Parts: sequence; C-alpha cells; structure tokens
Amino acid sequence: MNYSSISDLGQSMMLRRQGAGLKTTLAHLTNELTTGERSDLSGHVRGEFGPLAGLERSLRRLDGFALGRESVDLRVTGIQTSLEAMQGAISTFGTDMLAAASLEQSDVLDAKLASAASRLSQVTAYLNTQLSGEFLFSGVATRQQPLPDGATILSHVRSIASGSSGPADFMTQIDAWFGDAGGGFETLVYGGDAVAQSGIALSDTLSVGLPFKADDAAFRATLKNLAIAAVISEGGVAVTAAEKRSLVSDAGLAMIAAEKALIDMQRDTGVTQGLILEASIAGGVERAVLEAAKSKITGVDQYEAASALEAVQFQVEALYVLTARTSQLRLMDYLR
Repeated sequence: MNYSSISDLGQSMMLRRQGAGLKTTLAHLTNELTTGERSDLSGHVRGEFGPLAGLERSLRRLDGFALGRESVDLRVTGIQTSLEAMQGAISTFGTDMLAAASLEQSDVLDAKLASAASRLSQVTAYLNTQLSGEFLFSGVATRQQPLPDGATILSHVRSIASGSSGPADFMTQIDAWFGDAGGGFETLVYGGDAVAQSGIALSDTLSVGLPFKADDAAFRATLKNLAIAAVISEGGVAVTAAEKRSLVSDAGLAMIAAEKALIDMQRDTGVTQGLILEASIAGGVERAVLEAAKSKITGVDQYEAASALEAVQFQVEALYVLTARTSQLRLMDYLR
C-alpha cells in the first residue's frame, strides 16, 4: 500500500489558499445579499450581454419619454391655467354689456364698460405667460413674446378710432386690422410664429400638439371686442346713444362667443392632459416589466444568497478550527 503525505509547509499553503478563496466567495455573497445584484455578471450570462443591453436601451428610451412628458405636462398645465384665468377675466362681461345696452341709461352702460381696458390688459398678460423662459402662446417660437402689453394694443385701436369717419367705418377698419392676413394685428402686434407646436412624442405610438397661439381667432376676437368696449367707454368714437348701444350689444354677443371658445379650448387641453396621464401610466407599466426582466438577469435570489452565505460562513469557521488544530501539532504528540 502506497501512502502520500503533505509537508507542513504545503499543508499550510493549501489552508491559506482555501481560506483566501472562501474569503473572496464570502465577500461576493455579502455584496450580492446587500445590493441584490450579481457580483460576477459576466460569468452568470457567460459573456452574452445582448439581451441585457437590449433591456437597458429600452429603459433609456422610456426615461427619455418620461422626461419629455414631464416637460409637456408642465406646459399644458400652464396653458390650462392661463385659459382659465382668461375666462375669469371676461366672465359675464358679454352678458353684462348686452344687459346694459338694452337699457336707455347711459350711466349704467358706462359703468359696465369702465373695466374693459383693465380686462384687456389682463387677457394680454395671460397670453404672454411663460414657463422657464419659454412663452406658451408663441407657437414654435417659444423664446419670442407673442404680444405687447394691453396698453400698446389699445393705443393702436385708439389711432384707428380717431381716424375713422364714424361707427361703421371704425368697425370696418377694426375688423380688418384684427382679422385680415397681413393686417395690423399680424404685422404690428403678434410676435410669435405662425406654426403651432405639434408632434410632441409621449411614447412610441402617441404624440400631442400644443395648438393654441396668441393669434388664434378666439383670442383675436376677445382682444378686439375688449378694445372696442374700452375705446367706446373713453368716447374715442363719435356715436349717438343708439349707435353706442348697438356697438356695445354687438361687442357683448362677440364676447359671449369668445368666452365659449375659451371653454372649448379648456376642454381640448383637458383631453391632452388625459393623454399625458395615460401615456405616463402605460410607461410605468412597461418600465416595471422591463425592470423585472432585467432583475432576472442581474439580480440574485435573496433566499439563495443568504443560504449560500451561511454555508460559506460555516466552511470558513471550520477552516479556522482546522487551521488552529493543525498549528498546535507537535512531533511528540504525533509519535505517541
């Protein structure tokens, strides 16, 4: 029978190697249990990182969409707030003008018209709303202020009134100034772009636009009729009492229609907010699915990791005991 033996030095080196290996394994398992991530990912996937790379690309894509949704949601919320404020500024003003025009009491009519100029300034300020240095109602030219202040717009209307030959001529010129392509409003007042923002991606399959601009018909009508009421209130147009009531009545009807248009805009903006919310929910669900798939590749089972760690700890303790006993052996003990 052949016997093989290991020298004391060889045995010591073997125990050290085993101890170092167990310590490395212990460190890996401790790290995995703490972080929930595999320490040797390359070994686990056997060098095949394609599926993991695909998952990470998809997650980065979702991050991009989420960031875009946050930005557009902020803008849409600002637009909705501005529309609500505009409606509040002109709320019941049209019906008040109609009611006052139906009475043959000039003092009552003048009292109702007295707030027209301030309402014009309020609406203009809301159309000039900006967030993070970008204007909400300038179309794609978000760095350009869409309108001057209300006083500037009113000064243009006063000039038209002073040069008109009567109420009919005044209204003809005002309609052309506010409504015609290349008219005074477009060339002297509106500073935004003619193109609205569109095609803003919320996900791979869904996009929205921000269609409202300060030169939209509803806004022009609101500004025009508030300016008409303000100029009439100031006596800027030479009119009889009957003509005054007629002009105010027409302006009141137009203001009622403009307020309805603002309400419709709020409805459409609410639909956009709903689409953003739906896209955010869908994006969250997709992210959860992708994260779960990624975790199956990069993550560790906490129970298995804890069991393996406990087993290695037992081996380390056993090795320490064996090393201690081996180091205490003496030749006399061996010869007995």
